[in-house]
Amino acid sequence: MSQCVFENNVLKKIKALKEKKILVCMSGGLDSTVLAHLLLKNNFKISVAHVNYSLRGNESLKNEKFVRDFCKSNKLKLHLKKIRKGEINKSIQIETRKIRYDWFKKVLIQFNYDLITTAHHLDDNVENILIGMFRNPSRNNLTLIPEQNKNILRPFLNEKKDDIISYAIGNEIEFSVDSSNSQDYYLRNRIRNILIPEIEKIDKNFTEKVSEIIESISSTKIDFVMDNLFIHELDYTKIKKQDLENENSLKYFIENLKNFNFYNKKEILNFLISKTGKKIVSNTHTILSDREFFLIKRNEILDSNEYELEMGINQKPFKIKLEMSDEAKKPNSREVYLYCDIKLPLIVRRPKIGDTFYPYGMKGKKKLSKFFKDKKMSIFAKQNQWVLSNRDDILWIIGERADNRFIKTKGKCLKISI
Repeated sequence: MSQCVFENNVLKKIKALKEKKILVCMSGGLDSTVLAHLLLKNNFKISVAHVNYSLRGNESLKNEKFVRDFCKSNKLKLHLKKIRKGEINKSIQIETRKIRYDWFKKVLIQFNYDLITTAHHLDDNVENILIGMFRNPSRNNLTLIPEQNKNILRPFLNEKKDDIISYAIGNEIEFSVDSSNSQDYYLRNRIRNILIPEIEKIDKNFTEKVSEIIESISSTKIDFVMDNLFIHELDYTKIKKQDLENENSLKYFIENLKNFNFYNKKEILNFLISKTGKKIVSNTHTILSDREFFLIKRNEILDSNEYELEMGINQKPFKIKLEMSDEAKKPNSREVYLYCDIKLPLIVRRPKIGDTFYPYGMKGKKKLSKFFKDKKMSIFAKQNQWVLSNRDDILWIIGERADNRFIKTKGKCLKISI
């Protein structure tokens, strides 16, 4: 396939995304660097996310530096996550995948990106087919990568690795080499480096034929179970209870709970049939049964301090800015506009029993507990909620709803933003 055909194939899939904010997951290797290059070349609005797992010493630092330099030379925003050495102690491939997807999704939410792109390609799914055959040869247990799953898009998924290489050569694209891809310690690498080349000696069209198998499977089941079952919010992970009615989904769910240090199968099964409000705790996480979902959250000491806010940028409990503005706007989840004569300092605190306010856009007074219940907020969400007050009155349920009594809709105002 020519470079032009490869590029056109990819652009056909993503042309509608020209005005979207795209987060490119970039390791610095060939595939992700080609993806970033192609999007840049065609004027897409991209930023980059990179995870340094600290697993390969100087080579990990070299990959990070390559991504940093790439972003600097192309004037791209870079989101970087570093994992401390020794923090990953389970199956490296499973654990690193979980870490990066959890973090990518948090970045997407926090910085308002429209979607995430990764550089998975056809050869990755061919390898998955073969891995599935070795481990558990059942049609229902094949873990194939979907081209799109919610807000994760994989534009190269139907493209061959050889075509990505040809594009890189033709466009003189530099990239960082991951030496672990050539090590045959992992099953995937043995399949990639030994088995597939031997099969292609017998049938050079092997990849295309497996592609046809993948296409036939995709009409019925072609999902990454982790992506389907585990929905990642900013502070916790949720699993829809209805999704666990499928036997295979339930099996995968229980198996993947080991990543959260839940190992007692009997305890897990008893928990799954428990009432709303029931929870079980591991040494690192808590699972809560909450209406339609099971919620998983890392154990942490809840910050119950009160923080005073003055004009300017305040850093605690999170970044929040107070400034005078000449024109008020409609309040939203990130900012509110209040009357100028509100006395400072303002207070950021946790909700208290008996708290009431006058919700913006509604009539009359409401208890916070009733407001949270009507919004069907989870226990975790309620625990993490902050409110802004002037000691006597609540001004803003931060990120949720302002108080009618203090909202300014036009003219000079006090602007508060997070």
